[in-house]
Order: sequence, then C-alpha cells, then structure tokens
Amino acid sequence: MSTTRICGHLCLWIGFLTGAFFSVLSTELEKTPWSTIWWPGYGVAMSIAIAGVIILRTTKRPVGADSKGEADAIGELAAILKRLHATVERWGISSDKILVYDFHGMIDEELAEDLGRFAELREALIPEFGLDHYARIMTEFALAERTINRTWSASADGYIDEVQACLTRATSHLSAARQRLEEATKDQQPTAI
Repeated sequence: MSTTRICGHLCLWIGFLTGAFFSVLSTELEKTPWSTIWWPGYGVAMSIAIAGVIILRTTKRPVGADSKGEADAIGELAAILKRLHATVERWGISSDKILVYDFHGMIDEELAEDLGRFAELREALIPEFGLDHYARIMTEFALAERTINRTWSASADGYIDEVQACLTRATSHLSAARQRLEEATKDQQPTAI
C-alpha cells in the first residue's frame, strides 16, 4: 500500500473517530439534544475524514490497470497449484516406500517455496475473479497448506499413518483448489452470443 493511501486511511479514521468523540463529548440535554455537540471541532473532524475519502478515491487503482500483471500472476498461481498437487499426489502414492522421517525435509525442499509464492500472489485473484471465487480457492488452498503442515509435524514425530492420511487430504484439497481456479477462469470468460 502506498504512503498516500496510508495517509488517506489515517485521515479517514482520525476524522471519523475525532468527530465521534466531539459528538459525545458532553452529555445530551433532553430539550436541546444537538446543542451539546461542539460543532467547530466536529466540522473540522468531518473535513479531515472527507479529505481522507477524497485521497482514497483519487489513489484507487483503476479496474484493469494491471491486468497483464494479474493475468501473469493467475497463470503462475495455476502452475504452482499444478506442481503442488502433482508432488503431494506422488508422495501419497509412494508414501509406504519413503521413510517417515524424510517427509518433513522433502516438504521443506520441494513445497515451501511454492507455498510461499502462492501466498504472495493470492491477492491477484481478487481483482481478476472477485471475492467469492477468491474465498473458494483460498479456502481449499489454506486447508491443503494446513494439512501439509500437519504432515510435516507427523513426519517429524514419526507417525506414518498420520502422514499418509494428511497426504491424502492435502491431495484432495489441492485438487479442489485447482478445480475452483478453473471454475473462476471459466466464469470470467465472455460468452459468445
């Protein structure tokens, strides 16, 4: 977030909270309820809040301003999900052939970077697909990530049954995340008339 937008948010909230303070500074009188508000202070506070709104509105990024970058990010997110899914699925299939204590090292070596990169790029989903699709995709991804973390812990503790169960669940969640991303992409494409 830019410094200008931070200033806009600060003006908005400082103005709003100060205005609220001035409106309740004195106890309301029953016969003249509005007379207890210190109007000059309230007016200044609301002016600051309005200035904050103006700053935020003028610095708002136009829709589609970085659509090329967002499209690249969406492509990278899809590729990351595909890699994560393939890796976790492969491990799940061969989990009985891999030493239980090796999984946490494998996660660190093969998945950590992709998990982190996906988290960095996830915000590109919002302007591209909207909050509804973002929530659907991120719910599945977060469940997969949490299950992978549980796999790491189970591996470190030597619980092979838990590792296998977690790999199965993580594969399922990553598959669902990929499916949600594909649905979002299809929903976004214009339909032919």
